[in-house]
Amino acid sequence: MKKRRSRRTADIDITPLIDVLFMLIIFFVLTASFVQGRIEVDLPSGEGTPMEEQSVTLSVQKDGTILWDGAPVAKDEIADLAKGAAGREIMIAGDKEAPYGVVAEVLDILRRAGAGSAGLLMQGGAAD
Repeated sequence: MKKRRSRRTADIDITPLIDVLFMLIIFFVLTASFVQGRIEVDLPSGEGTPMEEQSVTLSVQKDGTILWDGAPVAKDEIADLAKGAAGREIMIAGDKEAPYGVVAEVLDILRRAGAGSAGLLMQGGAAD
């Protein structure tokens, strides 16, 4: 009489592995979305008052590129945007290696456009 061999199947519970995989996917998706919206501006140091939540940020980068709340704009568009932001404070984040003339020109454009309030952003701490 022949002896029958019974085949045993190995059952592995992969539910915890799937949970870990989903957590890793969520982590990398969120990390990638935070890195994309970041604008590198090296602010000068100094003391001042904290920035208001309702303010608009106008950034001047090292190469002279001007960004209005993260979107690149031309100098001739700044006046119209400033008029549209009536009642909101405009904060200028000029990189400390940005050409001074560009920052001064942006301030002049805002003054001529009738911007009610414009300030300069700085890193907290003592001046270098």
